[in-house]
Amino acid sequence: MIIKLQPVTDENREDILALSVREDQNFVAANSVSLRQADEANAEQPGIARPFGIYADEKLVGFCMFVFDPENEDEDDRYWLWRFMIDRNEQGKGYGQAALQEIIRYFRENGADRLFLSTEPENELGLHVYHKAGFRETGIIYGGEAVLMRTLKGPRRIIKNVYGVDVDKAMRIRGRKGYGISIAVLNEDGLMTYCAGSGRYGEDFPVNPDMLFQAGSVSKPMFALTLLRYVDKGIIDLDADISDVVPEYVRKGPMTFPALLSHTAGYNLHGFPGYPANHESLSLEDVLNGKGVTPKLRRIRPYGKQHMYSGGGITLAQLAFERITGTTLRDAFQKEVAEPLGLQHTGFFQPLDEDLVANAAFGFRLAQKEDPAHGYHYYPEHAAAGLWTTPTELVKIGLELSKSYRKNGFLKKKTARRMMTPVMDGYGLCLDIWESEARKDSVAGHTGENWGFLTSWVFSRKKDICVAVMYNNVTDAADEAMNDISCEIYKNAKG
Repeated sequence: MIIKLQPVTDENREDILALSVREDQNFVAANSVSLRQADEANAEQPGIARPFGIYADEKLVGFCMFVFDPENEDEDDRYWLWRFMIDRNEQGKGYGQAALQEIIRYFRENGADRLFLSTEPENELGLHVYHKAGFRETGIIYGGEAVLMRTLKGPRRIIKNVYGVDVDKAMRIRGRKGYGISIAVLNEDGLMTYCAGSGRYGEDFPVNPDMLFQAGSVSKPMFALTLLRYVDKGIIDLDADISDVVPEYVRKGPMTFPALLSHTAGYNLHGFPGYPANHESLSLEDVLNGKGVTPKLRRIRPYGKQHMYSGGGITLAQLAFERITGTTLRDAFQKEVAEPLGLQHTGFFQPLDEDLVANAAFGFRLAQKEDPAHGYHYYPEHAAAGLWTTPTELVKIGLELSKSYRKNGFLKKKTARRMMTPVMDGYGLCLDIWESEARKDSVAGHTGENWGFLTSWVFSRKKDICVAVMYNNVTDAADEAMNDISCEIYKNAKG
């Protein structure tokens, strides 16, 4: 057969509009929508959208549309197969594969070195056709669609850029059995996710957007958010002296939640190493009394005089919270945060529920070193280090906090501003705060490190932009690279 691509004109427009796909392919946009979008795009930037009819031996069998923007500064936004369809009556005849080869030839002859497309992850027939034509998943999910790429020149290596950042290179993602990374970016363009590598070192266990990672100290702002929901409801007085709630750990008051959440209460216990997953359960009192692997909680600096990071102080705040509310942090978070926000994969799952293990990442090489079935540590210190989550759900939370800061939202505006106002050394209530020099943006967030897991989470207080990165290994180099790529992605996604 001879396949030709004919530009859409007044002569063939109505015939192209009459083409359609099968009812079970409703994820393919109607050609009327595509042509309207082409007209709108070309009105703003002439020539960027190129719609064509697909002809086989002079017979119209399908439609395709390209994004053609060779001057775009972002190399990954220059050449896209925007739309592709074969009419319902012409499918199964080899036209799709033949048309893709003609499309590839068109882009190659016009100077493109890479061609991108996106499709629904459930489009199994389409994925089969694209794979056969040499397209491969990049690991990016954008607007709910999987992004694929076909190299047109040089070696067939998938270049995996996330807002201009070569994540695989920066984080040393190598092959399908090394370490893995999961990223989510939420901005005015929508949600984009990126996954690469293995969720379990040594196993062919591809990271997916719903895979659970331990969040480390990003647990702290999630605890603070839960507590502040009770403040907004009038159940907790944020500034009340809670010395009499936890008297065994406060020899001399006052003691308040803001002091504990801002790390200005003067307590020791910087962080916690966790325990093997099958370790016996420990209570908060066990931890604070030094019955685990960490020392007893003690006040070692004057109250309110300096910022000294203390996971122990956060654990004390959790104990006070649970005594006041009569509920566990896990249940409170589920009721006050997870359910209202529609979070399906986030919670203080300590120990991790067995039904959640199947899609949970393992940290470092704990599966080889400690327990093949549970390659992660147990953290009884839920508020300080016990959260399991995904980058996708972290960015949803970040956006809600940002909106609350600007106007009443998930938190009252006054409460959100209290959380995101520095108390000392640029740290608010379980949040780091960074101001840009021009004060055009203000970034809040937190990093996290558990045994075998790293997390970076940043969001704007003034714009709808949030970035979350999670990785299943801990080294000094990885920690530095994580911070660098999250900041770079944030800057580029902000625009």
